[in-house]
Amino acid sequence: MKTITISITTMLMTGFLVISPNLMAGEHGHENTGHGGHEEGGLIKLTPAQIKQAGTVTEIIRLRPKPQTITAPGAITFNAYTLADITTLVDAVVHARHVRLGDHVKKGQALVTLNSTTLAQAEAAYLRGKAEHQRSKQALARLESLAQQKIVSQARLQQAASTYQAMHANFAAAKATLFSYGLNKHDIAKLLKQEKYGLLTLRAPHTGTVVADDFRLGQHLAAGSRLMQVADESYVWVELNIPETQLARISVGQTASVMPKGTSGHYTGTVINIHHQLDRVTRTAGVRLKVQNKNDLLHPGMFVSADIATGAGEKALLLPEAAIQRQGSELIVFVEEEPGHFERREVTVYKASMGLTEVVSGIKAGESVVVNGAFVLTSELAKSGFEVHNH
Repeated sequence: MKTITISITTMLMTGFLVISPNLMAGEHGHENTGHGGHEEGGLIKLTPAQIKQAGTVTEIIRLRPKPQTITAPGAITFNAYTLADITTLVDAVVHARHVRLGDHVKKGQALVTLNSTTLAQAEAAYLRGKAEHQRSKQALARLESLAQQKIVSQARLQQAASTYQAMHANFAAAKATLFSYGLNKHDIAKLLKQEKYGLLTLRAPHTGTVVADDFRLGQHLAAGSRLMQVADESYVWVELNIPETQLARISVGQTASVMPKGTSGHYTGTVINIHHQLDRVTRTAGVRLKVQNKNDLLHPGMFVSADIATGAGEKALLLPEAAIQRQGSELIVFVEEEPGHFERREVTVYKASMGLTEVVSGIKAGESVVVNGAFVLTSELAKSGFEVHNH
């Protein structure tokens, strides 16, 4: 028989009050057997303010279908669709660094500035082309006016028109060259006001994190060299290997629960791709999940285990894994008997799947169970002097 003793204490720092079951049973210490013959543990009483502070959330437990799943190991990778290489498109020398590895950057933010002789020559060609284009345009307009007055010949007018067309083509080509080297309209518009030429600032194509950074000040770079990578890590990919015998049960759009190795956290993902070629040796196919990276805790290279939901089975009492706490050799949950009164309850569980654990005994459908904040209650119960003795 198990007897549970718990000291009475008021935690001054948090205000949690733990009430001994001996007091609840009376001075003679009669057992309070609780629900279904289970012995009661401590009762924790919280005010509404304390409940909010502890982040305590309860849920009425109902029978619901158990998820049928396929479990597979995998690894996290960057979302390649939001991974950008920061590359120089012209021969250049690194002039200035504006960010460092690991920095969070916003779209359009300056990353690195390069100095390029080739770019300076292209900028000079653009400015010459612009001036010649403007002069030829003005000359053509003047001759068109004179031709209407029969002052100049049509041959001279046609010659001016040909010159204008040639200058226009040269100007357009010079402008296109600057665009191809990485300048934008704003950069080009500022050329006439600049005192230095050949400077090219590479900017972040989207908001994200600098995840690769391999260059030095003064380093010479050939066109096509990669300086940095910027990744948007708000979503990452999980690459799984699924045996061909189970592929028929998987389809794009299915929900998955991803569990990083060595942690108790769960992340919800979605199947976004099923590879169309099997590995000849392992006879497995790649399956890709897209997972929201809450709090930036998932990083490429981490190993995970993933449950992919493929259907629903018989009904059972299912609780989020975070609702079930371990205290000594026992697994416990907290049941809200009345508003603000949380009773410790020992439970027996079955295996977890999709972040949910089947509870076999200890609670019943219709009871209000703490599904968030149970760890805080367990910690306060331990601080109060709670002990479990096996006889």
